[in-house]
Amino acid sequence: MNPSSKPQSLIGRYLARETDRPEWGDGQYAPQQNFLGDLSGNTVDHFINGVAYFKALEDEIEALRASTANGRYLYLTAWWLGLSRLPADTEVQAFGELAGTIVQQFPVLKDYTRPVRVGAEYPPLTLPSGALLSRRLEELHKSGADVRILAWVSPFAARYDVPEFGGIRIVNAQTLLSVAEMRSRFGEQGAGKVMVNLTAHPLGAVHCKLVVAGDHTSTRAFTGGIDPVMNRTAPAWHDLAVRVTGPAAAAIHRFFQQMWAENLKLPAENFVVDRHPIESRLKTATAVPDPPEPPRGNGTGAHVQVLRTVPQMRFSSSGPAWLYGKSSVVRALITAGVGFRKAPISFAPDGLFEFKVALQKAIGGAEKYIFIADQAFSSEEIMDWINARLLQKPDLKVILLHGGDPTNPPSGDMPEAVNKHLIPNVPQLLLGSRSGLQGLEVYGWPGTAVHCKATIIDDVFCIVGSANAMRRSLYTDTELSVAVLDATETGLVRRLRRDLWAKYCGMTLPSEMLMAGAVQPGYDELLDLGNALSLWSESWGGALPSHVKLLPGLKSFQLPMPVTEPYSQEQHDREDADSRMTF
Repeated sequence: MNPSSKPQSLIGRYLARETDRPEWGDGQYAPQQNFLGDLSGNTVDHFINGVAYFKALEDEIEALRASTANGRYLYLTAWWLGLSRLPADTEVQAFGELAGTIVQQFPVLKDYTRPVRVGAEYPPLTLPSGALLSRRLEELHKSGADVRILAWVSPFAARYDVPEFGGIRIVNAQTLLSVAEMRSRFGEQGAGKVMVNLTAHPLGAVHCKLVVAGDHTSTRAFTGGIDPVMNRTAPAWHDLAVRVTGPAAAAIHRFFQQMWAENLKLPAENFVVDRHPIESRLKTATAVPDPPEPPRGNGTGAHVQVLRTVPQMRFSSSGPAWLYGKSSVVRALITAGVGFRKAPISFAPDGLFEFKVALQKAIGGAEKYIFIADQAFSSEEIMDWINARLLQKPDLKVILLHGGDPTNPPSGDMPEAVNKHLIPNVPQLLLGSRSGLQGLEVYGWPGTAVHCKATIIDDVFCIVGSANAMRRSLYTDTELSVAVLDATETGLVRRLRRDLWAKYCGMTLPSEMLMAGAVQPGYDELLDLGNALSLWSESWGGALPSHVKLLPGLKSFQLPMPVTEPYSQEQHDREDADSRMTF
């Protein structure tokens, strides 16, 4: 292929490669998809919000169940597995009765190891059809397909009464009950195909949410921000997932295979919920078969890179001071015995920070606009990258849309990142700018959790997946996102941007309407970027029909952002952790 062709030019501008920088830090590698054979030839479909995603997932399950193809499979990971009901009076114990009795002899450990009630109730996930996802997965398993579930639980947060991890304890409790239920549904022979993922950094999580499905002839992979939990279908929960078919789907399959194999190496651990032991891994668990060989890409279709974050593991002999400040000796006993200290991940002993490398490269290549929708803009590095590009390209437009998860505690992290790292030296623009600054608009969506983790650049590039605009997604949480480049002018990234912005105008998408092909007035006009940018700032030119406006609930921030919570470096290091630090 002519290296001066437009596709090659776009690849060079937006996609990270090993030759981009002369020096790389530990764990910083370009994504493995670099050549046309494993980069191109993909199709990508998007699903906005939980109802659309769960309908697509149920359709995938039903198609597999009805199929007669050989080698049918479906593999699922979750940060939060909501397939079983979680009663509010569910009690989590640190140990079984014998070990608990022994631990109670040590006064310093009593407060950490006492049984704790979760105090929150969640129903099991019901699909748009009215069926339980647990039931659909059971039916697929009984049809002969290889169905596997790998769900994260923190050995530390799930067992011990540490106030900072109370919310995670609720998540882990429902996950453990769901693991037990799915093992029961799969029966004695299939129970080993449900496993708890114990590989996370202790201050992070295995945060990826993915489904890989197919047979001996093809592979399809879903990734995004949507966990299999009922509250992800709520109107106030804004989310996004994509389905990839092609070479990139096989790469996602291999990532699941790596994580599964990593957990097979670990000693099984016991968790106790309502006095019932739940093992992390059963003896009947077996290795995941290799994915089918994907067709080689020939330069057509979507160009997709698979972006992984895998943490480093660096620990002191005594553990972090905040865990138990009175005695380093006691801290050492706690961290050694309660699952805090972790061994490096064998397939990435120095960590793996592909999402970080890919996002930095794409932001540095932006020409027209950068749009990011996320629940937490706490990464100071990402804000630095955007600031640098804004100063290099004065005509660049940047839109950040924020809506916090209501369960997250208040924090000064976002104002610190925006005020100290995003806006320095950006020129003022007093007329027509809602932020008061040139080329930059920051919006909030009060009452809505903007959980979709989407970055779109120049209508040709996007990143969608589990990774947030947070430091922990760059270095600490195990994440899986995809970078999609429309190098062959299919319009797929532009359509994703149009559909997201249509939702912000209160439009119902054609796929959500009863009448096939129905289009709301103004929907197609949003395809024109020059006009669509006027949604966010009058100073950016263009015009849309008068009725096409952002929902009244979307509120712009005058910059600098107001500071309602003090910023704490210690709290930031704990809650938005960096695995490159020593804990």
